[in-house]
Amino acid sequence: MTRSETYGIILVLIAALSWSTAGLFTRVVNTDIPTTLLWRSVFGGFVVMAIYYFLQEKKSIAGLFRFSKGEIVIAVVSAIAMSCFISAFFYTTIANVSFIYGAVPLVTMLLAWALLKDYPSKTGVFASLISASGIFILAWGGQDFSDYVGLLLAFLMTFFMASITVLAKYFPSANASKCAYLSAFIAAIFVFPFSEGVSVAAVDMTWLAVYGVINVGLGFGVYLLGVSRVSALAAALVGLSEIPLAPIWAFALFGEAITGATILGGIMILSASIIYIMRSSNTNKSNS
Repeated sequence: MTRSETYGIILVLIAALSWSTAGLFTRVVNTDIPTTLLWRSVFGGFVVMAIYYFLQEKKSIAGLFRFSKGEIVIAVVSAIAMSCFISAFFYTTIANVSFIYGAVPLVTMLLAWALLKDYPSKTGVFASLISASGIFILAWGGQDFSDYVGLLLAFLMTFFMASITVLAKYFPSANASKCAYLSAFIAAIFVFPFSEGVSVAAVDMTWLAVYGVINVGLGFGVYLLGVSRVSALAAALVGLSEIPLAPIWAFALFGEAITGATILGGIMILSASIIYIMRSSNTNKSNS
C-alpha cells in the first residue's frame, strides 16, 4: 500500500468516525426534531459549501448557487433522507438506526435492478435475503411502538440514501458537494416553520453547531479528500465501520443498551453488505 493510499484510508476512517456520531448529538441537545434538523443542516451546509469553494481552482461565488437539474433532484431526495435519519434517532436506539443503514449497498442493488434494469447477481440476491432477515430480527426485537416508528424511519432513510446512488448514475454530471450543501439548505427551509427558530438555549445552539460541523462538514469534507486516494472497495468497507461504531459510542457515553436481537440482526446486515461489496469488486476485476 502506498503512502497516498494509507493516507486515504485514514481520512475515510476519520469521516466514518464523524458520521458515527450522528445519533449522539440527538441525545445531548434538548431541542425537538425540526429544530435539531434545522441547525444541523444550516451549520453543516455552510461548512460543506466552504470546503467545496476552497477546493475549486476557479473560485466563483455565483457558481455556488448554480445547480443542474440532477443536482436539484438528488438534493431533494437527500434532504428527505436526512430528515428521516435524524427523526429516527428520536424514536428508537442508535444501534437500530445504524444497523438498518448498513443495508444501503443491498437496497441500492435492488433499486438499480428495478429502475435501471441492472440485474443482480446470485450473491446479491443471497446477501439481500440475509440482510432482510437481519432487519426482521431487529423489528422482532423492538421494545414498543416507538421502536417500530424509528425502524420505519430508518428504513425510509436507507431507501432514499440508496436512491441517491441510483440517481447519481442517472445524472452522472451532478456534483456531489453541491448536492450535499443544497440538500442541507432544502431541509432547513422545509423544517423552519415547525422549529423553534433562534429561540434555542445557548448551550443547545453550541452543540447543534458542533453537530453540523463534525457530522456533516468534517465527515463529508474529509471523505472527499480520502476517497480519491483509495479504491471503491476500500472506501466502501472502511465507510461501513461507522455502523458498529455508532452503538458502541451510545453504550459507552449514554449507557444505551444493545439487545441480543440488535446484535444478531446487525451482524447479519453488516455481513451481507460486506460479502456483497467484496464479491462485486472481485467480479468487476475479473471482467476488466
